[in-house]
Amino acid sequence: MSDSDAVYVSDEDIPDVETCQQRVEQFAQITGTDEACAQFYLQDRKWDLERSVNAFFEVKASAGISLMEDHDSKAPEIIINIDQTVAQQLATIPPVALPLPPQAIRPVSHRNLQSSIKPPPEMTFITFNIDGLNPHNLKKRTKAVCVIIFENSPDVVFLQEVIPQTFSYIENKLPEYKCIASGGGEYFTATLIRRFTTYYDSHKVIEFPSSCMGRNLLVTEAHIGPLKLTLLNTHLESTAEHAAERVRQLQRSFKEVMATPKDRVVIFAGDLNLRDKEVDLIGGLPTGVIDLWVAGGSRKECRYTWDMTRNTNTELPGRFKPRCRFDRAYLRQSLPSTLRPKFFGLIGLEKISGTQSFPSDHWGIMVHFDILDPSNQSSTASSPHKRQKVDP
Repeated sequence: MSDSDAVYVSDEDIPDVETCQQRVEQFAQITGTDEACAQFYLQDRKWDLERSVNAFFEVKASAGISLMEDHDSKAPEIIINIDQTVAQQLATIPPVALPLPPQAIRPVSHRNLQSSIKPPPEMTFITFNIDGLNPHNLKKRTKAVCVIIFENSPDVVFLQEVIPQTFSYIENKLPEYKCIASGGGEYFTATLIRRFTTYYDSHKVIEFPSSCMGRNLLVTEAHIGPLKLTLLNTHLESTAEHAAERVRQLQRSFKEVMATPKDRVVIFAGDLNLRDKEVDLIGGLPTGVIDLWVAGGSRKECRYTWDMTRNTNTELPGRFKPRCRFDRAYLRQSLPSTLRPKFFGLIGLEKISGTQSFPSDHWGIMVHFDILDPSNQSSTASSPHKRQKVDP
């Protein structure tokens, strides 16, 4: 290409030279091609490595295309995805989406690559009871959940009421996530860790011994750069008749939250089946634990996650339509603070095309956080209780 034919981006869009060369080398290594091919794909996609690798495998073979469809779908949705091997290779690559003119690329020593890697400035979290025990439109509903996850690219996902069939489907359709199940019974919880941004360290399952519903607490440790995460995903005992057992499970869960080392952020969330009076029974939230709905402004339109006045997946006889805040998300901040909530919203609010079903009988929760650099915080910026105004 001659200089007259070149198209360059503006100066403010140009990243550092080392980052672009690193992306060229990583693309070539992952795809088994050379740097010329790497530059071809990366330049057309603003140097976004994930998009470029996806595009390469789309062209190379149909195995790089995931077709989310049902046999009776009129217009199946095509999702460009990658296989497990490539997803694992991409797990070590931080996201950078800034372009660089080709003439600015120069070789860089591998021993200096690590110094240019920075963690992302934000984190997105989802928790969602996906109603896997309801066979009605199960595959379409699970597909819709996968599409929601794919489109929002959350770093961490908590799922409840997962069954072996839906777990396998989710693993297959979302290979960019490491999927961790809390058990292999009739139904269970699952935690998804996004390979591109979040690094899995370990996990364990804490059983609730007096549960008559096989409930437990799935504890996963992970990190995003220097941000250390302890992730507690659970589905507490259901129905009003089992309130005493649910309170015991809640106490056990908060005990685990508070026992976590102070240098770690703890997110405790899931379908907790809670009533506000049950939180009062244990003396309220432990010191330092915040309710993320409250931190997001206590918006009324986001209060109820099991809302039979809006969600028609489950029908009860009679005129009374209950509304409950069963699904909740709590945060225990680290010392010093490394994560700040900035938005709380609901997902799964639209019916699936061609059906009268929502993805689940629950709404899901999505929370956006800022990842803080402890060395650059002011005392006010680091407070986990400081609310940020958000638009409805």
